[in-house]
Amino acid sequence: MDRLIRTLLRNRDELWRAGVEVPSPRRYRGVYGEAMVALKGGPASAEMQEMLLDAVMVSDDAARVVLSQAAFIGQPKRAVTPTGVYPTAHHRMTGLSNLFPQSPVEFFVSILHPARHVQDLVSQMKGDYAAVMEDIDPRQLRWAPMFQRMLGAVPDRRIVAWAEEDLPFTWPEVLRAVAGVTAAMPLQDEDAILSDLLSPEALEQLNAEIAEQPELSVNGRRDLVEQALAQAEPAKLEADIDLPGWSQDLIDELSEIYAADLAEIAALSGVEFISA
Repeated sequence: MDRLIRTLLRNRDELWRAGVEVPSPRRYRGVYGEAMVALKGGPASAEMQEMLLDAVMVSDDAARVVLSQAAFIGQPKRAVTPTGVYPTAHHRMTGLSNLFPQSPVEFFVSILHPARHVQDLVSQMKGDYAAVMEDIDPRQLRWAPMFQRMLGAVPDRRIVAWAEEDLPFTWPEVLRAVAGVTAAMPLQDEDAILSDLLSPEALEQLNAEIAEQPELSVNGRRDLVEQALAQAEPAKLEADIDLPGWSQDLIDELSEIYAADLAEIAALSGVEFISA
């Protein structure tokens, strides 16, 4: 999500003209968490809502404000439990929703493979694998239960999800979904993900092929992306996983569990899943 917000910040002026405010996360670090604690998850008063908006907004004319912090759904040291990932995410979503109870609050959630997720968490915890995993069986790290709890907690709020692994194909759609703008609006850094995977020459050729077809559909663009990625260096497409006791057989097993998890989430009524 950090990269997504950085990309939207590069489009801040264009989005502002479209009525979308994208504040720097530095402006509201800790503010919303403290507000939820003070309210104990209850609804904010009109005065508090105004204060929370004043903390992030430059203009009073914005129709949409995009906020993002990893801690919105839970801290790294509490992200992994025997009941799945982020066991208190639904409580935090209730609290966030109640900060603006009369507004159309929407939630956007990025999902990733359990092995990559644990590796990222361990990195955030300065390499302390035990602090993240304790004695938890990696096979228990499922995302679907978290979404089921979310739907129960905030059934009247929009929830959108996608898989990190699909971003080479879905990045433009994810950007616009979060920003709340149409596919017709041009945005900078639409190829930010692909630039990490393709050589400059291959990326230039791909963009030229896309530009040659102004009526290209989303699926048509994804077909061109797939063809370009087929020529990419395999090392750039595969994440290196180095976790204590994690064999390739375990990672392969987790991949099967993860695929089933994604299918279950995509089928949930109330979740909009941006799939490749």
